[in-house]
Amino acid sequence: MNKTWKRSMTVWMLSAALCVPTATMVSAAEAEPAAPAAPVAAPVAVSYNLTDAIKAEIKSVLNENAGSETRIGVVVRLHNTSDRMRRVPDYELRMQTADGTHYTLRPSAANTTSIQSQEKVELSYLITIERSDNVVLSSLNWIEIDEFEYPQKEKTVLSIPLEGLQWKGEGSVIPESALIKPWTEAFTLPVFSSSIEYTPVSLFYQNQPEGPVAFVTLLAENKGKKKEAIPLLQLDGQAESGWFKGQKQEASAGTLEPGAKQYVYFAIPVDNEVELNRLVVLTPESFVHADKTSIDYTIGRMVIDLQDVSGKKHDIQKVQAYQPGAAITFDPLNKLIRQGIDISLVELHMHGAEGDGYQTVVAKFKLRNKLEGPVALPEFQAELRTKDGYSYLGTRQATVDQNLISNLGYVVSYSFNVPSKEQGDDLVMNILDSKTAAPYYVPIASFQTKTQEQTDDDVMRFYPFNVKLADWRVAPLYNAGTYSYKMNMTLDISREDNIVVNQNFSKMKVELEDQLGRTLGSETLSFTGTKRLVSAQQSFTFNDLYTDQIETPLVVKIYESIDTPLGEAKRLVKTLNQR
Repeated sequence: MNKTWKRSMTVWMLSAALCVPTATMVSAAEAEPAAPAAPVAAPVAVSYNLTDAIKAEIKSVLNENAGSETRIGVVVRLHNTSDRMRRVPDYELRMQTADGTHYTLRPSAANTTSIQSQEKVELSYLITIERSDNVVLSSLNWIEIDEFEYPQKEKTVLSIPLEGLQWKGEGSVIPESALIKPWTEAFTLPVFSSSIEYTPVSLFYQNQPEGPVAFVTLLAENKGKKKEAIPLLQLDGQAESGWFKGQKQEASAGTLEPGAKQYVYFAIPVDNEVELNRLVVLTPESFVHADKTSIDYTIGRMVIDLQDVSGKKHDIQKVQAYQPGAAITFDPLNKLIRQGIDISLVELHMHGAEGDGYQTVVAKFKLRNKLEGPVALPEFQAELRTKDGYSYLGTRQATVDQNLISNLGYVVSYSFNVPSKEQGDDLVMNILDSKTAAPYYVPIASFQTKTQEQTDDDVMRFYPFNVKLADWRVAPLYNAGTYSYKMNMTLDISREDNIVVNQNFSKMKVELEDQLGRTLGSETLSFTGTKRLVSAQQSFTFNDLYTDQIETPLVVKIYESIDTPLGEAKRLVKTLNQR
């Protein structure tokens, strides 16, 4: 077999009307109209009487050419409408082309031979032919053969026209606009169920160790009156630079009770800086040879267009402005943040960094447990997106509390390394679930924000601590030929009620500079531990100075300092000038 068939056939475009028959039957068998489709759905497959007890419909038609070979396949559904088990009719299944050629299809070794009462089964058939021209399929025929007659007699039991039903492969056209839906519209896949409605929710580009990924979330909702299975789907992406094969959402498949909703997740690996224009909804099919080797392929069902008629991108991510300190609104279907856990962004500041070419944005989130008992601290991830469209994943502080005690608030910090030119305005904060669809991130909240400016009032803010500097003094010391400086600060420290911080909380760093801006010495002071800052006079000494003479006047700079994986990041809080 040609090696080109060994790949998974998922980089195709839709032909005519895909796999949703609208034509009438050729033979005398009676067609049974299907239930009306939803306004935004593709046409529904039609059922035909194969026998007096068994109805047939076409699920998928494959007509894919690769070089010197053409693969022709079909998946049919048979429904036993009688009150007892029936055998699958022993008919030969043939594909007829527009030029009058007939091809006998081979049944899959996995096909069943009997159908229980009221059961529906799927049968797969396939053949590979040595043809490189454009094969046009015209009909699928069930043939009854009388082997006891000579010459052999044949009778066409059922013939179904195939115009507009073929999934032809890459390069095909999509003439039927009914099968192309904008991102803003919900859709159904009636070939599986007219009750399950899919609504596009988010398209989120994220970096993975293997490269960038477009992560898509659809909301599946059962609007019917009985339990329905979510079919196994796959999403491929189309961009200006080509097609990108997606991955099956096996972890999201399941069943939905009437009225129930469930997210369905898809990951599409893409190239760097690729933005998709379309998403193609596909379903996998399989054929098993007699030697038990299998062939897997996909069939296109629907296109989700990410652009409007003018070619402009649809507004896929809609975010609202955020007021610092307000409770963040999370997706109500998210599985990470429990009801009763309030999370708010209380600080977002730009820090300098000990390095060239970047600076650090530090976000402080407050988590409050409003439930009666302790709960595990949710391990959410945070991502910052700049107005230029670049995204930066946050690094959580090294140590956090494992549990949230009832009626207490906890502060958790995240650091984001951004380019040195970043101004910090017009930012989008994405809160991500890193567990539900691991290793991918699921966005569960998004809002617009910006970094906060340092105020010039007397209060220095290190949330949840407010520090007021009442008085300060710096004086030189001389001891055995060595100079140092002693600093006294009178502080008034207040703290937000019922807020817990741990040893990884940010610290107050005091640096001593000369008039040329050279750092002479520094001291780091903690808000936690036995030697923590308190409301009183604080005294400390700057030793190991970078000078051997007395400098005057001096400049004292007070920073908020936080440790990050790339080193210390600090934010200037106050500047004191000695007179």
